[in-house]
Amino acid sequence: MEKLSVVAFCYSGCQLFAAQVIDNMKRKVSVSFKMNVFRNLLLITLPLIGLLSAYNIYSYYTFNAKFVESNQQSLALYARNMQIDLNALDTLLAHIALNNDNFHLLNNPVDPLQAHVASHEMMIQLSAALNSYKAADAFFVYSTINNTYRDIFKEGYSYEWKEAIRNQVRQLAETRENFYYSGWMTYEVQGKYYLFRLLGKNGTYAAVMVDFAQMYTLDLVHEGVEVIYATQDRVALTNRQFVEENNLWTNDHYTVVGAPIANSEIQLMFAVPKPGVFKGGFAILFTLSLLTVLLVLIRLVLLNRSVLSPWQRLVLRIGRGSEPQQLEEYRIEEFKRVDAAFTQMSNEINQLKIVAYEQEIRRQKAELQHLQLQIRPHFFLNCLKSLYGMAQQQSFERIQQMILAISNHLRYNFKDNLQLVSFRQEMDHVQNYMRIQHIAHHIPPLCEWQVDPALMDFALPPLSIQTFVENSVKYATKPQEQLLIRIKAALLESDDGSYADITIQDNGSGFDPSILEELNCGDSTIYTDIHVGLSNVRHRLFMLYGEKAWLAFFNNDEGAVAEIILPISSKLKGEENE
Repeated sequence: MEKLSVVAFCYSGCQLFAAQVIDNMKRKVSVSFKMNVFRNLLLITLPLIGLLSAYNIYSYYTFNAKFVESNQQSLALYARNMQIDLNALDTLLAHIALNNDNFHLLNNPVDPLQAHVASHEMMIQLSAALNSYKAADAFFVYSTINNTYRDIFKEGYSYEWKEAIRNQVRQLAETRENFYYSGWMTYEVQGKYYLFRLLGKNGTYAAVMVDFAQMYTLDLVHEGVEVIYATQDRVALTNRQFVEENNLWTNDHYTVVGAPIANSEIQLMFAVPKPGVFKGGFAILFTLSLLTVLLVLIRLVLLNRSVLSPWQRLVLRIGRGSEPQQLEEYRIEEFKRVDAAFTQMSNEINQLKIVAYEQEIRRQKAELQHLQLQIRPHFFLNCLKSLYGMAQQQSFERIQQMILAISNHLRYNFKDNLQLVSFRQEMDHVQNYMRIQHIAHHIPPLCEWQVDPALMDFALPPLSIQTFVENSVKYATKPQEQLLIRIKAALLESDDGSYADITIQDNGSGFDPSILEELNCGDSTIYTDIHVGLSNVRHRLFMLYGEKAWLAFFNNDEGAVAEIILPISSKLKGEENE
């Protein structure tokens, strides 16, 4: 109601002033042309100025409300994401405390060797969890009954820092309290606050630590926004120097919004710098409105000759687009600057378009190169293990063959990812990979080829076939049975061009029906979690060919099948069009 009253008062005042001007015009019969233009201009501009002022007032209050609402929504989103991460860690600890046999074993006095083995097996599980749960920065297993303590930290913590954190966890564990209802607790270690969660009882606990400084929300917020973790009483746990220096809780230059984190004693807070509209914005807008009226009065006589006509010519020039140089000399200095600035801006825009295009090309090159360099470590570890076994058997000739094959494999893997290779080169690489498998395995896999001769020089991304062959060797091999991989490449002709149809089939058990649908879904997490190589192939094909490339997985009577369909340009097919 208050806003509407102010708006109505402003607009009514403008109407009264305009009515007075009209009344004065009626009393005087003879008026000059200049005055007549002046009065008519006032009749047009004053209502507009009134509406502008009313709109400025309304915008001022509305913008304030929307500004606060927007930041609250952003904060709620980040707080919800943080809550999800903490709940996931809580669930993990609860599962360990309730269902882990090794944890139950440590809850009672046992032989030191048994306690060592049980804690070691738990740390193997927690080590995997440390890589899976991004919010976790350390895991702990502590049993006062068996005097056993183990932990694992993410990289980046010094030895002194780790010892201080360990002492804090030991102190909590030695209290033998039940921390189930305590939720997430904050403790200060060497001047920094951390979140701890302990589950267990009677001196045997599984615990996790979360470092506020490593939370992903610090990287996602907008520039200038300060993230603060604080207690429910607004005692800052992080960013304390910023809070103290700016006296944040009473500072009018920042809008502070907060969201509590459930099952803890903390809240996530954003300190957002208030935009300029909060700092006398209404007065500036109102002053600009009055200055507009004064400028209209001052420039009335010369309006058409010195302003409107040159302006019209300048607009026409802008509408035609940029030209190599200025075509007209304007009498008004501002017009000269606008014209010069427009010419410069047009040239800069054209240059920026070129720069942006080149940067995009470089980004795609870097991304493709990054995908190429994601080497799967298990293959090379298995090769090293095989070489070790051959060395024990003194099979020096096989060792030499193995090293040469691995060398060829690595050389091909590090080939320039942006340079396509021929089907013949990819075929040689797959055969070299199968040669490694023949040397390393007692029952080596077999690979059969059925390739259209017209496709031998067809260009395709490197590792496009070898990745699927390696996937079959890894997942389709059965004990005491020989794996057979069939690779077919056929040329397809259609109305919109020619395509290469490549299928890779094995005689394994086929894809599990539960994951087959996920494999055919390009954005499924099964790629990033398990089949990283397949994800890289799919990503590279999409970047190089867009929607023209097609990749599908299915099962037939013999086993699993992966099918790739790639477009063939006339040049890649070997036709001479020059």
